[in-house]
Amino acid sequence: MGESETGERAPAQEAEQAGTLAMLMAGLDRLDQGITLFGPDLRLVFANRRLVELVGLPECLAEPGTHFETIVRHNAAHGEYGHGDIEAMVADRVAAARRFEPHTLERTRPNGIVIRVSGWPLPEGGFATVYTDITEQRRRELRLEQRLLRQTEDLRRSEERLRLIANEVPAGIAYLDRDEVFRFVNRRFARAYGLSPEAIPGRRHDAVLSAATMARVRPFFARAKTGEALDFDLEITFPDGRILDTRTFLRPDRDSDGTPRGFYVLTVNITKEKEAATALLQAQKMETLGQLSSGIAHDFNNLLTIILGNLTPLAARIDDPALQAEMLAPAIRATRRGADLMRRLLAVARRQPLEPAVVDIDETIRTIVELVRPSLHDGTCISVEVEGAPHAFVDPAQLEASLINLVVNAADACLSGGRIRVSAGTDAQSGHVVIVVADDGRGMDEATRSRVFEPFFSTKTGTERSGLGLTMVQGFVTASKGTITLETAPDKGTRFTLLLPAAAAPEASGPASAAEMATDDADGLRDRFVLLVDDDEEVRTVLRRDLLGCGARLIEASSGAEALQLLEAVDGIDFVLSDITMPGGMSGIDLAAEIECRHPGKRIVLMTGFGQDGVGADLSPRVRVLQKPFERRAIVVAFTAGS
Repeated sequence: MGESETGERAPAQEAEQAGTLAMLMAGLDRLDQGITLFGPDLRLVFANRRLVELVGLPECLAEPGTHFETIVRHNAAHGEYGHGDIEAMVADRVAAARRFEPHTLERTRPNGIVIRVSGWPLPEGGFATVYTDITEQRRRELRLEQRLLRQTEDLRRSEERLRLIANEVPAGIAYLDRDEVFRFVNRRFARAYGLSPEAIPGRRHDAVLSAATMARVRPFFARAKTGEALDFDLEITFPDGRILDTRTFLRPDRDSDGTPRGFYVLTVNITKEKEAATALLQAQKMETLGQLSSGIAHDFNNLLTIILGNLTPLAARIDDPALQAEMLAPAIRATRRGADLMRRLLAVARRQPLEPAVVDIDETIRTIVELVRPSLHDGTCISVEVEGAPHAFVDPAQLEASLINLVVNAADACLSGGRIRVSAGTDAQSGHVVIVVADDGRGMDEATRSRVFEPFFSTKTGTERSGLGLTMVQGFVTASKGTITLETAPDKGTRFTLLLPAAAAPEASGPASAAEMATDDADGLRDRFVLLVDDDEEVRTVLRRDLLGCGARLIEASSGAEALQLLEAVDGIDFVLSDITMPGGMSGIDLAAEIECRHPGKRIVLMTGFGQDGVGADLSPRVRVLQKPFERRAIVVAFTAGS
């Protein structure tokens, strides 16, 4: 009975052991590390699947019974151990394996994978080896090492870099200890006192700063020594005679326990800042003038629109030439001059865009000279020399303002009497009109000449000048696609040369009668359906007459919202003519945007009594703008241009 039980138990145990061994081998196959077991005879007992994947060993060599030497020779032949004699590498590794000593080494495979190989002898003989992929670990360590090297280099260079930065910043920087002895100064601080940065450290503050400066800064230094942060403005006279407005910042330096051990000094030159603040006050006055001008322009141009819009058709109905010549034509011309006057006012206030036109340069120069002549100093004479009949394509108002500025500057340079010459001609080769304003006054040195076009720069003392005149002249010339050059030297006078785009002189034509002007473009909008939008009933009346006189069919709205309703309800509207400034929360610009969204392709013309401020920067380039007042021919051109 016992033998039978014993005989039956043995196969079961063997089966159980075989199952356990299979589970163990399956588990070893799933490890992330490669494993090999070699017996005392250096033949392979076991190798898991990970080893085959990790070291690129053929599966036929991973079978039990394969000799260690065979595996090593395969590896050597495939470059796993680097370059060298294969048999020597095999012999060395087989000899080392026979010693059965613990070992750990790293091996970089030809594909870049780094493997850690760790081997241990077994009690029964032979050895076990574990292969671990440490590629990512080594990469991390390499990155860390490189980072540490960079940080070390950065730390090594930090003092040099900070010193370089301190020397380049546009401020004087210094550090004083608790005994008020300089321990550091940057180049700019030292240069301000005529010294080198190495000559100041170790000296007390009163050995560097003047007695007058020390008398003013001593109370601030005393407070900074106690740990107080301070800012103050100070006028300093430097050893080279310069007197500058400065702003100084004092900041405490503390020990780890908070005890003050010194303070930093940072001094900035704010002379230009103060000059700019003075100029800004002048600019703000101009801004106020601009705002006032825009407000006046809106109402005034609406009035001119009504006046001109009624005078012109009235002239067409009166057959009495004498009455037209004596009353109506002068009234119409005066209205137009009023509109031109408003445009010039807006241009001076910088609220008006450039409106280039063909300008008679001879007439313009002579007009400006006669305007300025009474204000010249005694003994100063001015002459005009114009060759040919030059015409330029520029904004007339901006040209006049620029010439006035240049002539007035020339007069200021001739305080004790001198000569100013304004000349003009045409350079046929370059296609420009050449205008020269020259004087034989005191001239400018190189430092002044190099800054003459800078905003807010002025050689005039006090606050009577803004320092913007020549900047505005340069801006006008550049915007007109021209150039301006300056020739000057001390006691040699000054010569400004303007090159402006030349234009052909307009064809001569006799003055049109008021009736002729009123009947122009009578059929320019024949059978076109126009939506007129304006909240001012009297302006609408004038525009209604003009549109009907051009042959248009008409529908009207007094607000943007009403105009949108009409566009939705009425078919066949070709054009929209709308004022920009209207009550009700929707401006003409808003209306134009809505129309372009809902009715793309609809032609839109906007009207404004303001200058450039009345026109939005985001206005679509397809929308045209008319500046009030305008005549009905301008409406026809605006609607039909490009069609």
